[in-house]
Amino acid sequence: MGYLLSSTPPEEYLEEFLQHSGTMYHFALKLTNNSEDAQDLVQDTFLRAFRYYDHYKPGTNSRSWLFKLMYNLFINNYRRKQNSPLIEVDEDRSNNPYYDKPVSPDVFKNSFSDEVMLAFNKLKPELKSALFLRDFEGLKYNEISKVLNIPVYTVKTRIHRARTLMRKSLVNSGVYLRKNKRLT
Repeated sequence: MGYLLSSTPPEEYLEEFLQHSGTMYHFALKLTNNSEDAQDLVQDTFLRAFRYYDHYKPGTNSRSWLFKLMYNLFINNYRRKQNSPLIEVDEDRSNNPYYDKPVSPDVFKNSFSDEVMLAFNKLKPELKSALFLRDFEGLKYNEISKVLNIPVYTVKTRIHRARTLMRKSLVNSGVYLRKNKRLT
């Protein structure tokens, strides 16, 4: 992205921000569904955080501030991709070694069944981010509201809608019965 740091942030900012790198990566992975894009998004987020560290108020929730930066970067990149022309490349993939490389496993693979992750990944990005911040990262509704820059009632609506859609998807796939009884 070409960010230049005019000055190095004080050491306490570096420590405070970098302690959240793991959770930032998990959030980025859920937004992008791609490990390399997630790493790029985390890097861009930290670059922006270090560039604008003077906008951060010490003593406030640094994790929420970083999530907000990341989400805004993701949305801006998403909009930029939507507005750019799609270039189709017609190439024979059979001789390209890139396509033979194994895909890295999902971060949550050991925690959730494939069906649950499939239902989660089917959600629209705005529903997915609200649900992720609440259920995976444990942010409060008002913190999510600040991160996503939407009213609290919209956060609650998106989380409810996401849970309902996931439940419906899991019931339709036969994984769960209506009263949360698991089929085996």
